[in-house]
Amino acid sequence: GTKAVGLLTALGMTAAVGVLVTSMNFYNEVKDEMKTELVIITPPPPPPPVEEIKPVETPKVEAAPAAPELVAPDIDFVIEAPPVIVAPVAEPVPIPDPIPVAPTPAVGTDRISPKLRAGDKPAYPSASLRASEQGTTQLEVCVSAQGRVTSVNVTGSSGFSRLDDAAAKWLRGERFSPGTVGGIAQSVCGHQVTYQWNLQDAK
Repeated sequence: GTKAVGLLTALGMTAAVGVLVTSMNFYNEVKDEMKTELVIITPPPPPPPVEEIKPVETPKVEAAPAAPELVAPDIDFVIEAPPVIVAPVAEPVPIPDPIPVAPTPAVGTDRISPKLRAGDKPAYPSASLRASEQGTTQLEVCVSAQGRVTSVNVTGSSGFSRLDDAAAKWLRGERFSPGTVGGIAQSVCGHQVTYQWNLQDAK
């Protein structure tokens, strides 16, 4: 009976010591957890101070002084009218009666061109006859107041120089009835003469 009591006592003490050790270990764990929580909860650092920005002052510009107002003086313009000059009125001059003029005798203005003497014609060149040359020659002549030919120009050719030269030579030796103006003989230039060379007439 004494061994049993001692054994129980020993077991009880062992159990008590185990409980005590377990309690101390729990206490230490709780203490460590409390320390950890205290270390984690730390206040954040304060923010840096904000520098105040002062507004920039703009310099004041003084307004330029207003220019003095110019006032034009009142000027009265007086325009004097020039004196009116009245010209003296001339007395009307009497118009004399027209002097009667004697009528002049009428002068004739009829113009008559120079004329060749009837029946005159140039000789047909023999070489032109043999060559059967024919055609019309147009000439322009100047005739003096005495009826003489002063110049001859061929203005239209017959197509053959022999015929044209023969017509001009013939006219230089001819005499004309002079041209007249109002019955008075006048020198005339530019008178036209046309001569037709025809082989039938030469036979």
